[in-house]
Amino acid sequence: MEQLKQQYGLSYHINFTVLAQQLVGLNDKRVLEVGGSLPSGLVLDEFGAREWVALEETDYWDETLATGHVLGTPPPLSGQRRYFKDATPDSMARHNLLYGRIENLPDALHGHFDVVFSIAAFEHIHKLPAALDKMYAALRPGGKLFSLFSPVWSAHDGHHLPEIMDKLGNKYNFGRSPIPPWGHLLMRPTEMYDHLLRATDDREFAQEVVYYVYQSNHINRFFLDDFLDIVARSRFKPVQVSPMFPMPVPADVQARLSAMYPGRKDFSNDGLLLVLERP
Repeated sequence: MEQLKQQYGLSYHINFTVLAQQLVGLNDKRVLEVGGSLPSGLVLDEFGAREWVALEETDYWDETLATGHVLGTPPPLSGQRRYFKDATPDSMARHNLLYGRIENLPDALHGHFDVVFSIAAFEHIHKLPAALDKMYAALRPGGKLFSLFSPVWSAHDGHHLPEIMDKLGNKYNFGRSPIPPWGHLLMRPTEMYDHLLRATDDREFAQEVVYYVYQSNHINRFFLDDFLDIVARSRFKPVQVSPMFPMPVPADVQARLSAMYPGRKDFSNDGLLLVLERP
């Protein structure tokens, strides 16, 4: 796996794709990738997909890249684009990069795919129940959905902060964050602003972080419990639904969170693994 990571300039993507190969199989399958665009050499040559359709939503990248820093693996955002809503089976090559939302699945692609594959994306999809309906429609009977994503809003780093630089040149993101664990849940926006101002003495930085944490559309802010409820209400048959990447919650923090968010229980797990089947 390390060789593939170096070859393609990727990280967790390789681990997650290997897991998908193990759990649902990608070899000789027609695959719809929702919210990403893995390289053709990786998915066709290394994992043996018969056809790969990568679906990217540009509003997300426009929002996060507005910080002036690249975090993640953005697709080409200039040049001629092919749009998902116009796709037909006859227009497909073996590897395809299309732009649009899964909610705009064209009728021509109903039942076309063997696998829907999505990594690090479900925390960004706002119309998730509708999106799941379209993923269901995209699959043939017996087809499977594989999704592994994190961090979710209820996790210690669920703010999913994109890379932002303060006036001293310090770069922060959700992996190197000025926000304490679960701070985005425990603080109101004004309290977060005051905390950041004390930490950095940078008003513009504090304002930008508060915007991305609480107002930006780059994440949907679903709690893990919300994801579980949405999946349970979907048309899919669950094969595996496994919360992932747990971090112990201190007892005092758990008590505060439980009081602030009645009915929400899981603040430990950072992500969720889904294997769902269309009967």
